[in-house]
Amino acid sequence: MFPVIPPEPQVSLLYPCSTNVCMKAMDQYQIFVVDDHQLFLDGMIRILEDEADFAIAAFFNNGNEVLHALNRTIPDLIILDVQMSGIDGISLCEEVKRRFPEIKVLFISMFEQSNVILNCKTAGAEGFLPKTSDAAIVKDTIRKIIRGETVYLKNTEKLEKKKVIFPTSIFLLSNREKEIIRLIKSGNTSKTIADILSISEYTVQTHRKNIFKKLGLVSMSELIAFAYDNGL
Repeated sequence: MFPVIPPEPQVSLLYPCSTNVCMKAMDQYQIFVVDDHQLFLDGMIRILEDEADFAIAAFFNNGNEVLHALNRTIPDLIILDVQMSGIDGISLCEEVKRRFPEIKVLFISMFEQSNVILNCKTAGAEGFLPKTSDAAIVKDTIRKIIRGETVYLKNTEKLEKKKVIFPTSIFLLSNREKEIIRLIKSGNTSKTIADILSISEYTVQTHRKNIFKKLGLVSMSELIAFAYDNGL
């Protein structure tokens, strides 16, 4: 079941408006940008704000804010990261597509593993770009997606046709990372794990990020499944 949405947060806006999201200007495509890294948000705003056919309606730090905003305004496109605080990008994309299938979704992420990209495609997203993409490619991809095209790496399409299963080696993990996975599987929070292991909560969060990156996972359910599959 999709996570319960908490009380409505304050939406971060690029432009002052009478409502919580800006109105779509004539002949402009309305875009939501979602990422929990402010530096990326600032960079994306700079890339898109001077384009005559783009209007950044609002930007958000987590998926819960997006779900609330969609009750008021339907954008043409949502730009998402894969791993975010709260609702992960894959789960958010699935929920957006379930409720508003007309909205286009573009993932821009540092996670470039083939299984991650395929998960994005399976969730219904129209495109994926690595965060290393230059501004021209980002803008061109947005326009292609809004026109109805899909933009994915060619090797991902081949993998999808072959229905490849992506094995993830447990040997990539350190003993500490395995220990943290076991504790996560048991339902412990980061704070509880920190207390059990006598380390800081920040250290636990760092380990979690490294685990997701090493294994090419994007959601907690995938991590739990990995733990069971590998006897952790």
